[in-house]
Amino acid sequence: MTKSFTPEQEKVLQGWTTHYPYPMMGLLMAMRQVQEWHSCVTTADEEFLAALFKTTVTHVHGVVTFYPSFTTEPAGRRRVCLCRGLSCRLKGSSEMARYLSERLGAPDGGVSGDGSVGFETVECLGACDCGPALSVDDELVGPATKESVDHLASELGKA
Repeated sequence: MTKSFTPEQEKVLQGWTTHYPYPMMGLLMAMRQVQEWHSCVTTADEEFLAALFKTTVTHVHGVVTFYPSFTTEPAGRRRVCLCRGLSCRLKGSSEMARYLSERLGAPDGGVSGDGSVGFETVECLGACDCGPALSVDDELVGPATKESVDHLASELGKA
């Protein structure tokens, strides 16, 4: 197993095993921490977390690939997600995805040339009422419109 954490980081991750009544309850928070540190959750990270939480790598990988908050490839310093679920698609997410990709300089599922922004469409952000739902760094910012995308691109230095 490849060593991918500092001793301080390992201590933080270990803390999640005792933070809740059952150790497994801390897995999601530990994964969030790993995503923040590494911009993704690698295979080596999954192996470490599986050993730490006394579960299988398959289980950890299943969690990583289920939630849109986690990626297995580096996601850029800032992460922009657009919902592509049915409700959001009906509200124009396909067109907004093309516009976001153009404005951010990052293909869907990729990272901008300078590595500052990762962009991807995801299956659901759980915000059908404000579709097409848009999030930045796992925080819902509302519906994607040309105006909101232009504002976001400006904030991210992509104007």
